[in-house]
Parts: sequence; structure tokens; C-alpha cells
Amino acid sequence: MDRKTLIAVALCVVVLIGYPFILKLFGLDHYLKPAPPPQVAIVDTTRIGAGTTERGYAATGETTRTDPARAGQAPTADREASFSALPLRPLRAELTRSYRIETPLYHAEFTSRGARLLSVELLHYASAHGASSHDGKAFRPRKGEPVPPPDRVVLGGGPSFSLDLGSGSARIPLDDLVYAAEESLDAAGHVRRLTFTAEDSSGMRIRQTWRVRPDTYALDLEVEIHRVPLHWRLADYSLITRSWSLFNEADLAADAQGLHATSLVGTNIHREKVGGLRKGTKRFEGSAVWAAVQTRYFMGAVAAVQATAHATEARTTLRPLTPEQRALLPANAPAEQDMVVSALVVGLPGETSPVNRFLVYFGPNEYFRVATLGVQLERIVDLGWSWISPFSRVLLRLLVWLEGLVRNYGVAILVLATLVRVLLHPLNMMSLKSMRSMQRLQPEMVRLKEKYKNDAQAMNTAVMALYKEHKVNPAGGCLPMLLQMPLFFALYSVLFNAIELRQAPFVTWIHDLSAPDKLFEVAGFPIRLLPILMAGSGFLTQKLTPTDPRQASTMYLMNAVMVVFFYNLPSGLVLYWTVMNLLTALQQWLALREDGHAPAPATVEVGGPAPGGPKAGGGRKVARKAATK
Repeated sequence: MDRKTLIAVALCVVVLIGYPFILKLFGLDHYLKPAPPPQVAIVDTTRIGAGTTERGYAATGETTRTDPARAGQAPTADREASFSALPLRPLRAELTRSYRIETPLYHAEFTSRGARLLSVELLHYASAHGASSHDGKAFRPRKGEPVPPPDRVVLGGGPSFSLDLGSGSARIPLDDLVYAAEESLDAAGHVRRLTFTAEDSSGMRIRQTWRVRPDTYALDLEVEIHRVPLHWRLADYSLITRSWSLFNEADLAADAQGLHATSLVGTNIHREKVGGLRKGTKRFEGSAVWAAVQTRYFMGAVAAVQATAHATEARTTLRPLTPEQRALLPANAPAEQDMVVSALVVGLPGETSPVNRFLVYFGPNEYFRVATLGVQLERIVDLGWSWISPFSRVLLRLLVWLEGLVRNYGVAILVLATLVRVLLHPLNMMSLKSMRSMQRLQPEMVRLKEKYKNDAQAMNTAVMALYKEHKVNPAGGCLPMLLQMPLFFALYSVLFNAIELRQAPFVTWIHDLSAPDKLFEVAGFPIRLLPILMAGSGFLTQKLTPTDPRQASTMYLMNAVMVVFFYNLPSGLVLYWTVMNLLTALQQWLALREDGHAPAPATVEVGGPAPGGPKAGGGRKVARKAATK
């Protein structure tokens, strides 16, 4: 290597090493900073509220924006469209406009910015914290009349529903893309079809067409996507549903506990609670049927009708609360509320068939209403385990039918409890008789255990001989109860989750069978009468139940435990349990009357007389002796 080459190499090395220092010397060191990553890969623009950040996504200096669904929701700062963050370049600028769909069941608010569904206002469901409510008691209009606007339940997720390109960390929000909109009206002037269209300078076109079903809470949605540029490397898009502010129920804590991101993938249903989603986004791959957000009584869902949905995603975000909302919570409650987000991930359609069809539902969790939609959305209603749900469906239909006859769900629960007890009467009587027979044999059982305490085999033989002599089945008391367990679990699921009981009144102080009853408060502690009545009925039942005297104190203690367990459960469930206790006490009283004429029990000696008798040992012998009761 000659001298010139060595000098050139040395100069290159000096320049490479000293390059940062040279730039810094001339004030050009900002070129050394790495370029920020694309905003679309790290920001979730859900427009929850000013200053809101989402778990799992990096926070940026951007302000956020929400189109308020109505007055009283969290106010948010408007944000200018930032198309530099989007790959889309619209052909023409559009003004943001609002659109409203009205049916006899709901009012839905849309915006052309992002073609988003902002909120759904339910005309026949009242919020427990509406303008006319008092102490959690909702305004109750006459049957069939709509609830006044300030008192209605509003499912507004800010927005409630939207479409984004891509999925997961590659999702591209379209919240700032303003669509051109076209309405189609019926003869009465009501919107029956709403079409949003956005076209890109590259030739890509997105069209969303909403069609109204006036007699249901469901909307038909057609998504048409043409000519997505290949260099975007997109294979799918996401249909996203978001939960609403949890201030619709009297029991705010129970409403928050019922918040889930739920999805059906294949035949498996996934119910993700907020606590689990705080740890990170959940994704379920497979043949997705629907994705939804739900509380105990309401849901927002999107179901694939004609589309290839290959996954669902669920995550949680935070929503800031207004001062009015914070006033409903304890003083130490956080200033933000959890919101769940559920997405249905759909493969991009081909150019030969660019239209995908979906069903969007925002409304009550009415099992039989939702079942008529034909997309398995009724499975979102929790009616117990798969082997319990058939019993639950029958009982729910019976409860609704009884309410149609007696016009009150509290009375319907009384009738249902009576019918169930009558249906199970033979099994219950069999169980009670077996328990009474076992109780009469207790003295002899104690004698046998004492006699054969050192010979387990001889004791078992003697006990079985005793059962055989008196024709007592030791499983006779438990088997009938086991056969009734599916029915009891089904009743619990129905009475705990049925929206039909929501805000259903019964007697003076019970104005909502879906919430705990309350007579008054003492130093902020609610005094509830139904759990006390339930404990009294349980005590009466226990007094009439055949029980080993040594276990009586334990059984009485169980009544106190049941009061604690049932104290904050819905009054409809406590009412049912109270009635069942009273009917059980009646059955036991009838069994005792029948036992009053039964033959006296007998004692049995197995394997010879007791120690010290005239004949000790010497084989096994079964003898009877009369005994008085």
C-alpha cells in the first residue's frame, strides 16, 4: 500500500470518529438524533378525553378529542385533523357533520369524522342516576312510554364503534379522516340508510353503509374496501367497540365488576375482566364470530355475517370522570374510570368480492330478543355453565311468562319458587324422610361406634346391617339434593343476570329487584330487611330439620354466614331464597306430622352382646329389641 493510500484511509478514519464532534461544533448535532417512530404505530387515538393515556401504548404530546355523545359526558378538547400521521390523502376536504338515526327503541348519533358511531340512547331504559332519579331510584314512566331524555341510559364510548385499518400494534386509526356522507330517508322522513365514503389519492376507497332495523337494537353494516396500496402491507382491519361510563345502575360497584370484553372465537367464549386486561392486550386467534363489550345488563357488539374474521383483541383504557360523575363515587375514588375495548379483526376483502357484512348491536342483554338475530350473540348473556344453561333458559322463559300473567316480577318470583318447590316435592320428601330415619338411628349408631371402636371392619358390617334392618338408605338424604343442584344453579344465574328484573319493583321498599333492598342507613351503613327475613326463615327451617344435636350450633351459625353472603346481592335473588326457605319449612312440618304415626325405631346388636354380657365374642349375630320413641 503506497503513502497516498495510507493517508486517505487515515483521513477517513479521522472523519468517521470525529463526525459527531464536528457537527456539534457547528451546531448541527440535531441531525444525530434518531427520527421519531411513526405515530400510527404507537398512538391509540380513541379520543377518550384530554390528557388520557392508554395502557400499553406510548403517550405523546398530542391532545385528544371526543365528540360528546350528549351533555353530561366528559368534556374533551377538539383536535385538528393531523393527516401527516395517516397514510391516507383524501381527494377532497370534507366538513365534519353529525347524523342521527331514530327508531322507536333508540337514538343513535354518528359523526362523519372517522365514520364513527358516537353513542346509542335507549328510549325505554332509565339510568339510576338520571336527572329525575333519587337515591339510586330511577324514574319509572308508564308501561310502554319512553323515558324522558335526561333519564335515559346512554351507551356512549367516545366513540362507541369505529373502523381502523390493520390490527394490534400495526393498527392505523382513521378517527381524523372525514368521510363524505349520504342519507336515505323513508316516507316519514326517518333515516333508514347512512353511507360514509372516503377516497384516497392513490385510488383506495373505504365505504361504510349502515342500514336500520326499526324493530330491533341491531344495525346492519356493510364495509367495502378497494385497492389498498401494497406498500402499506396491510392484511386486515379492525372493527372496534368501546364501553360506556358506568353510571347507569344503582349499585355502581356491581356494575363495574360486570364490565367485560367478551368474544366468541370458534365455539369458545372468552370473558376478559378489567383486572386481567390491565396486564396487557389479549388476542385470540381463530374463526371469530363476534366481539363485544358488556356490563351486567347492556352490551355493544359486532358480529361477522359475511366476512372472514380471524381474531379478536381486548384491552383496557382510562376515561376521565366529570365532577358530576365523581360526586356519585366515594371521596377517595380515582378521577378516572376503566373502559374496555374489544375489536373484531377481519381480513381485507379481495377485489372480486370487496364487501363484508356485519351486524352491530348496542342495547339490552335480553336473551330471547338477541337470540332471534341468528349470530349466537345470546351466548353473551351469562346463564351459567354449558350444562346449566338449558335449565336456565327454561326458567327464564317461565319467569317472563309468569310476569305476563301477574304483571309484577316480584309476584312472579313467588309463583316460580312455589312451582319449583311443588315440582321437587317428591324428592324433598324422600330426602326429609331419609334424614328423619337416620336421626332415629343415631343412638344405636353411637352405641355401635363405641362397641367396635377398635374394629373398623366389624363396625362397618354392623352399621350396614342396621341400615338393612330398618330399610334406610344412607344416601337417601343427599341424592335428592344432588339431583336438584342444576336447577338451583340455573335459578341463581337467571335471577342474578336477567335484565328483566332491572328496576322491577315489588313492594314499598323494594323498588329494584336487581339491586339490594334498603330500608334506611345508619352512619352510612344500609339496613336491609330482606336478608334479615331470609335469616329468620332459615332459622325456622333449621329448627324443623332433622339434625344431630351436636351439629345444631354449626347449622345455626351457617344462617349468620348466609346473611353476610346475601346482604349485598340483588333483592330478587334474596326474595327467592327466603320463599324457598319458608316452603322448605312447610314441607318439613308436613314430614314431621307424617312421622308422628311411624313405627318406633329398633336397635341392632351385631357380633354378639356388648362387652360384659353373658355371651362375649363367638361369631356375628343380628338381634332386635323393641325401643320406644
